[in-house]
Amino acid sequence: MRIGLYGMPTAGKTFIMDQIDFLDVLVGSRLLREYAPDFDQRDEQGRELARKGVANLCLLRDGFIMDGHYAFGNETAFTDEEGEMYDCYLYLYINPAYIEKRMAESTKNQKYLKYDIADWQCREIEGLRTYCHLKNKDFYVLDCPPLNEYVDAEDALLFLKEIVNGYSNVEYARQIADSILRMSKSNTITLVDGDKTLIEEDSSSFVFEYKTRLFDGNFYSGFQSWKQYNEFEKYEINIPEHIDIHMNPKLPSEFEGNSYILSSGHTMVWNKLAEQISMSVFTGNRMSAETKYFVAKILKEHGKYVIAYGDSMSDFFMLKEANEGYLVSKNTGQISRSLKDRYLGGIRIV
Repeated sequence: MRIGLYGMPTAGKTFIMDQIDFLDVLVGSRLLREYAPDFDQRDEQGRELARKGVANLCLLRDGFIMDGHYAFGNETAFTDEEGEMYDCYLYLYINPAYIEKRMAESTKNQKYLKYDIADWQCREIEGLRTYCHLKNKDFYVLDCPPLNEYVDAEDALLFLKEIVNGYSNVEYARQIADSILRMSKSNTITLVDGDKTLIEEDSSSFVFEYKTRLFDGNFYSGFQSWKQYNEFEKYEINIPEHIDIHMNPKLPSEFEGNSYILSSGHTMVWNKLAEQISMSVFTGNRMSAETKYFVAKILKEHGKYVIAYGDSMSDFFMLKEANEGYLVSKNTGQISRSLKDRYLGGIRIV
């Protein structure tokens, strides 16, 4: 397992890496200067050659985590060779205001204050996420709501251990797709989000009054899904014999082909609901926006025609990847605030 830990200058990657004792920890800047002692005097082309050289050497290793930078200001530093080097990408998200404060206090990094820090960080996340979607690699955003300043790395370290032990949204998506391919008798597959899409309610809130701020950052990666299931464990959950939910009237009464629920809600709740409405469901702490996306992608690669329904950022990439993607609006006709900055071209709003 080769893991890349990315983030802005001063984000705190070293703070996390200094606490890792279950992987080899490599420092990218140190390796670059060992490989090319004149790295700081090289032009951008020369620096890129050094990055490629280090990446090729790291391909010969395994069982490590290394820090990286996707961009410096408006200049992208990420290379294809660097991309091939890692199996999994983590991005350390920090409140832009904190990053600006840290940069202002750092003589080395004050030069970056001329850039829009929030925009820079967003471009890095989107760039890495897009790359991982294309290359079938895991991508997770490590945030720490509500303040998003890492003063405690416990969750990040526990999650990293889960990854080393096999946690993978891509692998889970493959398992789901394989199950669907075995069960399906139709060339058309309909994938349906559960809460606020298939049913009008948020099932976890409805059944056991679950509330969270884990998704405030609007990332919906596997890290947030994993943390949500950790929060579920703190609740006493009593599932009634019949859950009095309401099917969403905006969806068709019958789905095309064979249909399956992909839900990030509580497993026991959704197993009960799926039984109640006679549908198959896939859920669990590995169900994220990436998982849904890769399920749609893999099914298409196997020649299936994919139709998808969802209501929020959790479903966005799946809706974009599907042959037909349907975004379910609220009763007011508005769409989820989580999608306010997203380009919805190709997605039909119902």
